[in-house]
Amino acid sequence: MVVATNTILVPRYPMKGKYPNGLAEALARRSKDMSQADLARAVGTSTQQINRLLHGEREMTALWAEKLAPALRTSPEKLVFPGLRTFRAPLLSWVSAGRLAHQEGVRKTDVRKYVYLADLPRGDWIVLEVDGDSMDRVAPHGSYICVNLADQRTVNDKFFVFATPEGDATFKRFRSGNPPRLQPYSTNPDHETLQMTGETSVVGRVGRVINDLE
Repeated sequence: MVVATNTILVPRYPMKGKYPNGLAEALARRSKDMSQADLARAVGTSTQQINRLLHGEREMTALWAEKLAPALRTSPEKLVFPGLRTFRAPLLSWVSAGRLAHQEGVRKTDVRKYVYLADLPRGDWIVLEVDGDSMDRVAPHGSYICVNLADQRTVNDKFFVFATPEGDATFKRFRSGNPPRLQPYSTNPDHETLQMTGETSVVGRVGRVINDLE
């Protein structure tokens, strides 16, 4: 996984307006091959609009950030939140939010695409799509969970992806005890708590849920 490091640059343009953003820094990185006029043409707007954004006179909305980011070879998050540490994480296959289910996707050789994450602890992060409703109180079916493969220490009442040697995996809340348990967190009462056997291992701890509203 590629982790972006923070580099402090002095913006070429003073931020005088009330809407600070990361456009000046991003444009300064492309200064050798892109001007304000070039950027305006690339996104289908006027140089005056780019200038207003550049000086913080117009708000850097999510819509503007998504339009500008590809041309600037950066992420929308860096344009909206200057100085925010972002990094890429691979989006792999799905993970069951029901009973243990076999899946081939919990490996980095099965990358569907890369997504940008921000403001998470350092680690070895992957993103998985949730399949099922046993965790819908925190992660509905079709949402995405960010899993830190470097954090495998179980903590009571926290959320993890678990696996067996046979390749079965599930997303559950960990409950300590004798025996420890993998507990659903659902509005569906049909889901049952699973006992954690000695063969069950922790894939990683879930640190964030991404749920796009359509």
